[in-house]
Amino acid sequence: MTYENLKPRDIFWNTLGMCSYAIVSLFLSVIIVSIAGGVEGGIFSFGFSTLARLVFIVTFFGIRPLHIVDIKYRYTFLDYRNFGIRLGVASLILGFTYVIFRYCTGIYDLKKSFILILLIVHGAIDGFSDYYECEYQRVNRLYMSGISQFLRIVIFAFTLATILLLTKELLLALVIALLLELLTFYILNIRYSNAYFDRNTINNNGKKLFYEALPLFLITFLDTFVFSMSKLYIDVELGDMYSGFYGIVFMPTNAVYLLMTLFMKPMLTPLANSYYRDKKEYNLILRKSLYVAFAIAIISIVGAFIFGKFYLDIIAYFTNNSYSEFESLSRQILVILMIGGSFYTVTTPYYFSLIIENKRVHILVVYIIVSILSIFIVRYFIKTYGIMGASYGFVASMSLIFLGIVIAKFVGLVIKDE
Repeated sequence: MTYENLKPRDIFWNTLGMCSYAIVSLFLSVIIVSIAGGVEGGIFSFGFSTLARLVFIVTFFGIRPLHIVDIKYRYTFLDYRNFGIRLGVASLILGFTYVIFRYCTGIYDLKKSFILILLIVHGAIDGFSDYYECEYQRVNRLYMSGISQFLRIVIFAFTLATILLLTKELLLALVIALLLELLTFYILNIRYSNAYFDRNTINNNGKKLFYEALPLFLITFLDTFVFSMSKLYIDVELGDMYSGFYGIVFMPTNAVYLLMTLFMKPMLTPLANSYYRDKKEYNLILRKSLYVAFAIAIISIVGAFIFGKFYLDIIAYFTNNSYSEFESLSRQILVILMIGGSFYTVTTPYYFSLIIENKRVHILVVYIIVSILSIFIVRYFIKTYGIMGASYGFVASMSLIFLGIVIAKFVGLVIKDE
């Protein structure tokens, strides 16, 4: 797929698919807090936006940049799909083990453990679906990738909210929502894709694919780990009420990053093609992407200053002021988080360009260093400044990523490909 081949339906459905996750995350967090209370809302917020996302990363193993630019079909769809099945099972085992361990040590109670296990299953479904959605993009059906994303998450959210409203039971609502999400996945991905995917060719290159994707996985996992570290430490150090509040205030930051990803996702294949075909076009696309990233960053920070109170007042109204004790800090935290998200947003074009240029080792070194530093930085800020410290730690981590990736890009320009 080239830049010129993108059709309006590709852009429309890709936009809906990407935006749906940010909208649904906020919608569900608010609904659950208003119906089930701040504690269960906090559990859901942590499980849905943090734990399930880490499971998602393990399942899809950072394959997307490799899969959608594999236009020479070094790996077939069945190679990718079978790889995804194995990783899906591994992610479920790891996720369940984490929750069971924390239950057995008395940190989680039984209800919280079951809620988190169900959200881990959701994360694995989401990750496995990505193999089909990447293949849709590779065969020039980007719109189907967007349709699949949009309908899966919307049906999951609508079902969860409806059952919760009727029964007030979050566990029951999650079970029914997961069953309908599985049905949607089966119809849109397994059945519908028969007409477009080659299911007759398999190279059995699982081991080779694993080693090629391993740097991407480590990069993606560490990236998500650093991005989510403030949430992880809030769950450990401060508890569910704090998780719920922080998760809701954090939502606009997620939305800003997703907006940049929304722009970059359809550009990845044209960017990869131009890198091998026309370096001048490649640099032009990359430069335009950076302009967009800076524009989004500036607008998001200014928007947080101007509209932050309005957003927080709406949230307070719909959550019945469940987090009123944090009201004096909420606007400050929102603006600080948006600054951190802006660092992350501006990093995105350079991040993808380094992957396309096969400079993955450069990125991996950056993320290993930043991950180690962030563990100490975020924990120190949260222990010292509480919930406000989480936002300080997030900005520190994102600025380190930005600095590291810019340096890696410069090193990549100096050290040319062999």
